[in-house]
Amino acid sequence: MDTTQDKAQSNLDQRIIMVTGASSGLGQQVAIQAGAQGASIIALGRSEDGLEHTRERIEASGGRCLYVPFDLLKFEDYGKLFLALKDQIPHLDGLVHCAGSLDRCVPMQYIKVNDFRKMLDIHLTAPNMLTQSMLPLLRRAESASVIFTTCDMINEDQNNWHAYGFAKRAMNYVASMWQGEHPDKPYRFNTINPGRVRTELFRRAFAGLLATKIPLPAEVVPAYLHLLSDDSKDMRGQHLDARAWLGLSCDI
Repeated sequence: MDTTQDKAQSNLDQRIIMVTGASSGLGQQVAIQAGAQGASIIALGRSEDGLEHTRERIEASGGRCLYVPFDLLKFEDYGKLFLALKDQIPHLDGLVHCAGSLDRCVPMQYIKVNDFRKMLDIHLTAPNMLTQSMLPLLRRAESASVIFTTCDMINEDQNNWHAYGFAKRAMNYVASMWQGEHPDKPYRFNTINPGRVRTELFRRAFAGLLATKIPLPAEVVPAYLHLLSDDSKDMRGQHLDARAWLGLSCDI
């Protein structure tokens, strides 16, 4: 039987991978562990201090990292990002959408329209529009993997998550739509549910809840590395439950 350690051995040597939300939490851990496996990382995030920490961790393991302070809600800058990268890198082998934001969970009847729109934009509009912007670089690769991060709401009805839940539940359709529109291309689109992990977003959503039994972000990253590697090249428009695949339990 495969162990979590065995499943962490996906080789990403010489790959170029963009990770959003790479200044903290899950995105930061994906960037660090992918860099440790030989990938060159393009790290996007809002916190320059956090991105600098990500770069230091990657370079300490022998990897390479270009970090770009970037606000995914500024859609007018997506084209500028592509233009800045297209002559610096030959292609993109992977695009991992980990960026997320949540102030608090509230019933739908109380959510303000600007907060609702922000949650839709960061969790649904941004991953699609960034994928669209980076598609010319993904096409240049021999094969490429795009990963959309979803959550438990993909299978469960949970109250008080408003637009965050709407967007995350839509991710399976997003991946299957992208794949359906590019059925014979060497790039693939999949979703992953990391489950509840001990991040700042988790602490905001479950304030006061003892989280010692919740996995740390680093524990679910091997599932992301699997989807980035050739080990998953036959997965196209599919969904991976990280905790089930890794054999992790969560009692909360």
